[in-house]
Amino acid sequence: MLISSVERQLRRTSQQISRLRAELLLLEEQYAHFSDEAETARIHALVSETPISERTHQRAARHAEVVGQERNQLMIRIGELEGTQDLLLDQMNS
Repeated sequence: MLISSVERQLRRTSQQISRLRAELLLLEEQYAHFSDEAETARIHALVSETPISERTHQRAARHAEVVGQERNQLMIRIGELEGTQDLLLDQMNS
């Protein structure tokens, strides 16, 4: 493969990784927020023992779970791109 082609792919991959890492930071903040909110709702549901507080807790826990899954998928994608980046660097060195 031509070096210029590898360099273009490497640049593109690096830009994707940077963009996804910025997105990951946002998801980390959202996950922390929703996790705290779910924990607060859980404690409130335990204390108040009402159906409304239990539904609020369940809803908050679902939000935290969804954001956590998105975060995990994004981390996997970043890992895949970093693997691709390593392969491209190996191609440039050989």
